[in-house]
Amino acid sequence: KAFAEQTGRGAICRAAFEELSASVGPSKAASIRSLCWALLWGKTTGNSINSVRTKLVSFTWHKISPFELLMFLYYGPLFLVIGILNAGLTAAPNVPAWFSAIFGACLWVPQALHILPLGILCLALRLLAAPFVGLSL
Repeated sequence: KAFAEQTGRGAICRAAFEELSASVGPSKAASIRSLCWALLWGKTTGNSINSVRTKLVSFTWHKISPFELLMFLYYGPLFLVIGILNAGLTAAPNVPAWFSAIFGACLWVPQALHILPLGILCLALRLLAAPFVGLSL
């Protein structure tokens, strides 16, 4: 809850993470924090995709910012595939936990490969900008 309320940052979030680490152990706490970041990314990106889609369908194209358009073009296909897969999974039979885990890992790979180029670009830009704007690496 603290992660969502603080968007993963600040003293309150750090204190909640320390409490979680003491409760479930540092490894499991790190996994939970990673999941929280993934959910925050999905929520933020998904809301942006939905906003652009709504503007496109309602013919209010002049309200779409260049950033929104870029995000829509980059992440839209990924979210389309995720939506189609989610719709298909509603008709799938129940499967054992091991199969579900393997299936989830297989689905993670294309998502990671889709996001990797942008992540590398952001890392490179951060490394280039760090000395000039006082960022710590």
